[in-house]
Amino acid sequence: MLIRFRVENFRSIRDEQELSLVASPLSEHPEAVVRAGRFGVDLLRTAAIYGPNASGKSTVMHALEFMKSAVSDSQRTWAPDAKIPRSPFALDASSAAEPSLWGVDLLLGGVRYEYGFVADDSRILEEWLYAYPRGRKQEWFTRDASRGQEFEFSRLLKGENRAISGFTRPNSLFLSAAAQNNHAMLAPVYRWFSANLLVTDEQDMAGRELAASQICISETGRVPILGLLESADLGITGLDVDVDDFPTFADRWNIRSDTPEWREYADALPRVVTSVQLRHRTKVADVDESLPFDQESRGTRVLFGLAGLIVATLQTGGVLVVDELDRSLHPQLAMKIVELFNEQGTNPKNAQLIFNTHDTNLLDSSLLRRDQVWFTEKGEDGATRLFPLTDFKARKHENLERGYLQGRYGAVPALGNFDPQQSAAD
Repeated sequence: MLIRFRVENFRSIRDEQELSLVASPLSEHPEAVVRAGRFGVDLLRTAAIYGPNASGKSTVMHALEFMKSAVSDSQRTWAPDAKIPRSPFALDASSAAEPSLWGVDLLLGGVRYEYGFVADDSRILEEWLYAYPRGRKQEWFTRDASRGQEFEFSRLLKGENRAISGFTRPNSLFLSAAAQNNHAMLAPVYRWFSANLLVTDEQDMAGRELAASQICISETGRVPILGLLESADLGITGLDVDVDDFPTFADRWNIRSDTPEWREYADALPRVVTSVQLRHRTKVADVDESLPFDQESRGTRVLFGLAGLIVATLQTGGVLVVDELDRSLHPQLAMKIVELFNEQGTNPKNAQLIFNTHDTNLLDSSLLRRDQVWFTEKGEDGATRLFPLTDFKARKHENLERGYLQGRYGAVPALGNFDPQQSAAD
């Protein structure tokens, strides 16, 4: 589970900002809290971020996505002489010369970890991993490019640490290089980034649909996806997929079987979905009719793609990060998705959902705790500030939607007057 995330000097974020999933000592909605016992912190299953347009809500999501990409891909796919694609704060020229920071605290398999790194355009300046296997801090490795010996390793971190550090490039992460060399002790942290952290927005609609389609190959994926579609009252009664083995699929699309890409896909996807059709309830002869997927409504396709990620996250106990959860979804459906994560019965593996939204219907005290609500706003310098609702000492049964729309918590646009009839000359 994610405990907290920190980022500094990335896109609209200049100064360090922190998103915390640590629960406050509030009495409402105990089902939305995972009791962490001996680790001393209780964790939230869900966090929602509100704010005006262009306030930096999406930047928080993109920052998590960049950290995931850096861990997963920096050693494997970043070019040796490439710049680090970090996007520093652009509205202050001095920020381009300053480094950027990313950091997470995680709870994985009963062990707490702190991992992070600092980078400029050309290299990783710092990197660290601390573990708390018995509640006490162990410094597994640190990296500091300004030291004579850049990497330092604890004797507690077993593995080919020195050898791996020798071919870790200046612009790649040690954690990324270690994973490519099957470092067993670091695998849980790497796996969280590569497999258990899912970040998505509506621009990734095709990727969502492809992932959901692939999940539908197995009954354990298809049944809950169909259940979510049926519960949305879309008139959907069934889901059919056509599947090919990968060699047949590769031959049909002229994918050369001797390429590394082919072998990688053949290992990962022994079977490939070639088409998906949803069956719809009709009153004509009591026969359900199927539609080609590209003829489905946009709302249906958005929900199908999102359903795949939801099911995968709930089944693995991962973290799903959604940019604009409410886009193309009815408010009641968005509420249903939040409830799936908040309830122990539908979320027994303690998966987490982090999302941003403009949908104030979700600011309902019967759905979200006060510590599950966060805001973004920009100052006069154009920099994003991220802060929790709990900063405002909101009361337990306070109407959060009305308070937010009235500007009680900030993070709302200051709208000026606009007359479309007024000419430019006036």
